[in-house]
Amino acid sequence: MSAPTPFSSDPESPEMLGGDPTRASRLQAARTLQAQHQHAQAAALCEPLLAGAPQDFDVLLLLGVLKAQTQQLDQSVDLLCRAIEVRPDSFAAYYALGYAMCKLQQFAAGVECFDQCLALNPGYAEAACDRGSALVELGQHQAALESYKLAIALRPAYSEAWSNQGNALLALGQTDAAIASFNHALTLNPQAATYLNLGNAYQAACEAALALSSYDQAVALQPNYLIALANRCGPLKQQHRLDEAVASCNQALALDPQHADTYWNRGLALLLQGHLRQGFADYHWRWKREAFAPIKRNFHQPLWLGDTPVRGKTVLLHAEQGLGDSLQFVRYAQALTDLGARVVLEAEPALFELFGTLPGVEQLVRQGQPLPAFDMHCPLLSLPLAMGTELDSIPAPVPYLRASPERQAQWRDRLGSHNGLRVGLVWSGSPTHQDDHNRSIALAALLAHLPEGPQYVSLQKDVRPSDQAALQTQGLLHFGPQLQSFSDTAALCACLDLVISVDTSVAHLSGALGQRTWILLPHLPDWRWLMHRSDSPWYPSARLYRQAQARDWRAPLAQLALDVRALHTQTLGFTR
Repeated sequence: MSAPTPFSSDPESPEMLGGDPTRASRLQAARTLQAQHQHAQAAALCEPLLAGAPQDFDVLLLLGVLKAQTQQLDQSVDLLCRAIEVRPDSFAAYYALGYAMCKLQQFAAGVECFDQCLALNPGYAEAACDRGSALVELGQHQAALESYKLAIALRPAYSEAWSNQGNALLALGQTDAAIASFNHALTLNPQAATYLNLGNAYQAACEAALALSSYDQAVALQPNYLIALANRCGPLKQQHRLDEAVASCNQALALDPQHADTYWNRGLALLLQGHLRQGFADYHWRWKREAFAPIKRNFHQPLWLGDTPVRGKTVLLHAEQGLGDSLQFVRYAQALTDLGARVVLEAEPALFELFGTLPGVEQLVRQGQPLPAFDMHCPLLSLPLAMGTELDSIPAPVPYLRASPERQAQWRDRLGSHNGLRVGLVWSGSPTHQDDHNRSIALAALLAHLPEGPQYVSLQKDVRPSDQAALQTQGLLHFGPQLQSFSDTAALCACLDLVISVDTSVAHLSGALGQRTWILLPHLPDWRWLMHRSDSPWYPSARLYRQAQARDWRAPLAQLALDVRALHTQTLGFTR
């Protein structure tokens, strides 16, 4: 949102041709200083004028804006409200008050002020544009889009409105339209911020080369553009240029050594490279990111990061992100117990029964239930940092989870007999996952590559409407409604010879059970799968199948099919 421009050229505030020449000259001098961004000096010129004439509208308005620009927001609001009392029909005063309200994070009040401004002056494009920005802050992206369209209709060459419109379109998932809007803004005014926005849109469209080029243009225009330097990390990772990604983050951190998002980006790149100790140290900055604020737990007890002895202490381990993360990192419970701690594990309801088999846990608590007394706590994904984990020191006592023998017997009865390979399939994860478009596969595409002969069993609890037709394929068994918890899924996995999964929680479950697990990975995998290797130090029983090109599953699926056929033949040989 742009600050209000100096009001010397405002048609509502013409220069006085008569009256007090000292007042007129001081106002003109203050407006000149404002235009030069010398806001405090401009305010110092205005304050004596206001003391001599407390109802002077021009002084109230200008000083109110200057107070907002110097972060004296309460004074700004007071001055601007007084200006409106003096002149209730002033669209400029309502616009300035809207600006101050938005600076105070009172975006709904800001929208009301901009609405009043537009009611008084329907042609005021700046008010329409800034109204859109306030609506974006309120999460009302469709309404914001309409506001930006109005601003553009009022002023077709309004580059900021075109750029802001692109952001609203991007938030609404209209990526192609967003890219077009950003590009048009750049034809009007090639601003670094617009190149940054364009880079973000290309990144969302998985166009790594174009995203990187856009970020580079932003940096060329503004060499110390921290956000652009940090965001370069994304497309560089997509192109597997990890050293360059880390270097770009280092440039950004030289500008702001406390920038949490940049540490996060660098940490993900380092973890992909297998530099676990430094990578997890950077990853810990997640708790300073806005995105993690809703899930951060605030306990009176201290956070344990390996810096104090735990012998004789009760340590609470608690989940923080997805079910797959919990399945992967509960392995550390035994290592903590080996240090002499008494481990209390808080488990998600879907995992509670399964985690009852986990070694090293003295007390298991269902998430949402009262917690027992404890001395320290540690989020599950901070355990590798606390333990100083490197590639050669990953705790891997696989299996560390076990399926219930009683449930396994029930699932064997449901499956019946089969001569040959029995294969579990997981082809999609949560559709709300930010990388779902890269990691999930259409069921029809997966089945088209799998050889005949094995018995295929769906391990999906929920099936998307787009996969329902393929689910009816002859020979594919599906038990979705009967998979009540991960204990059921674990027991079903234990009845199979092989689990084939995209990168979802079931892949972690099967790996933690020590089952033969083949995992299909996108071109840029999640950090835990590292790069360029077909095995996993986290799960010794896993085999990894990677895309050679982004969004192209043909090569990994072709290799998968060959390996399934060979394993099926081998299984038949053993059963004869």
